[in-house]
Amino acid sequence: MAQRRRPSRRRRRGRFGLLYRVFAVLAVLAAVIVACVVFFRVNEVLVNGNSRYTAQEIVDASGVKTGDNLLALSKGRVAGTIRAKLPYVESVSIAIKLPDCVVITVGERVAAASVESAEGRWLMSAHGRILEPAGAQDVVEIVGLEVVTPYPGGLAVAEEKDALTLEHVTALLQALEEKEMLKQSRRIDCTAVSYLTLEWGIYTVKLPRGGDYPYMLRLLQGALNSEKLPADQPGIFDLTVEEGVVHFKPVH
Repeated sequence: MAQRRRPSRRRRRGRFGLLYRVFAVLAVLAAVIVACVVFFRVNEVLVNGNSRYTAQEIVDASGVKTGDNLLALSKGRVAGTIRAKLPYVESVSIAIKLPDCVVITVGERVAAASVESAEGRWLMSAHGRILEPAGAQDVVEIVGLEVVTPYPGGLAVAEEKDALTLEHVTALLQALEEKEMLKQSRRIDCTAVSYLTLEWGIYTVKLPRGGDYPYMLRLLQGALNSEKLPADQPGIFDLTVEEGVVHFKPVH
């Protein structure tokens, strides 16, 4: 009768060696996880780029708290929460500074204009973001346009018949902001069918609807800097007569 072979010592050693390596890897992973849970905790939150909101307001809006797991922090969730709660915040960047610090950098919107609604006037950014109910702020007054169901942080929306007018107005506001001409802008009147009327300083400026506003404002700046322009003379700049030409009519 044939005898049964016993497993060789070498084979048994190989099995025990493999199990030992598996347990060693698991032990190292467990140690790493425990270290992350125990040591990498939020101890400090720094805020950069804020002026409208205090650092504490931004930290409170972020939901980040002392003791939170630093490595498990969701940057996208934190950034989205801040933007949702604080309408003046346009951009958010989250950085982790080991071993225990979170750095929040924000970019803030500026109120460019006020626009009418059934609930009263609201402040709006140059890109059409609704900010808050308007008070006595010194911003561009939009006339002849009404937005519907405004709420802080939402995009301005107009009825279908006024949707194109809203596009033209926001495009003009963006161009004015880019050219650093917002501060002297007082009103944009949308009541005319074929053009927008901008009140800028002592001047009235007529601009065609849907025009290339950055280009037109460059033309306007050139006319304002012209030696031919009478000093301190109120008047009307008309950019609707000829393309690429600014016509000036003094007003006495």
